[in-house]
This record gives sequence, C-alpha cells and structure tokens, in this order.
Amino acid sequence: MKLPGFKTFLVPVNDSEASRRAKRYAIALAKQCGAKVILFHAHGLISGRISPDGREKIVRKNLESMGKVFAIFAEGCREAGIEFEIVGEYGAPADAIVKASHDYDCDMIIMGTKGQAAARKVLGSLTDTVSKQSSVPVVVIGEECECSNSCGSSCLQKWRFVPAPNLQHAC
Repeated sequence: MKLPGFKTFLVPVNDSEASRRAKRYAIALAKQCGAKVILFHAHGLISGRISPDGREKIVRKNLESMGKVFAIFAEGCREAGIEFEIVGEYGAPADAIVKASHDYDCDMIIMGTKGQAAARKVLGSLTDTVSKQSSVPVVVIGEECECSNSCGSSCLQKWRFVPAPNLQHAC
C-alpha cells in the first residue's frame, strides 16, 4: 500500500547511533510509501584561522570518513530495494539541511536524536534548530526498542508499521 503525498525523504547522516536509527526508520517508511531517500551530510564550515593545508587535510579526512558511512547506509537502501541518492554539501549543518530539503523537494526530514534533553534545553541541538527552521515536517527518531533487527513487535507498537527486515548488519 502506498501512502499519498510522500515521495522524498531527506535523512541527514553522520557516524552516530542516532543517525543509524533515523536511517532504519526512513528505509522502512520509504519502503511502505514507495518514496526515495536522500542520504545527506553537511560538511561543517572550517575556521579561517586554519592554514589552507590544514583545511585540506580536515576536508579529506571528513570525506573519507563519510564515504565509509555512506557506503554502509547505501547498502541498507539497496537491500530494502528503495531508491536513494547520496548528497554532501558544505555549510552550517542546520542551514544546509533545511536548504537541501528545499533543493531536493523533500516531503519530510527524518533525523535521529541523542536523547540528551537537559543539554538540549541549555545548548539547543541540530535537530531542534532544523525543526524550527524547516517548512517541511521533521520526524525525530528517539531510542528504539531492544529487539534484534529493529523489526520485532515492540517496533510495530512504537512505529505503527513493520520496519524493513534484515537491516541489522547494514546498520
């Protein structure tokens, strides 16, 4: 069954558990909706105080690290049989995420959160900033249940649909 109106999801990714949870949720929802997933990473701005050589090393290391993350996330999308695209941009992460959601005509942004409520109240968070600035819905994925593959009955109760099976090794 295809759900109306959802064609493209933007999933900001990095090498964190919160990002992996958001990816699993996005893959499962995209499979239900027949939607496309945009795996997105914003390469943060680098201080002008760092030498050009230093900046180049930072960028190279970041690209190498994200290449590995994108490869793992892309494999999960392939296994689930959903259409996906990998996008990397430079800029302040919140601004880049909101801009990408417009540039790629996304219907929803799906992000994970670390669940550190006290710190977010004082410092704010990327997820909070994006949700305040975005004109499209932002789905925030918190902690998952403890079932294997994130596809047990607890997930069905929490997410209201069955996540795509067999994604644990690709997470």
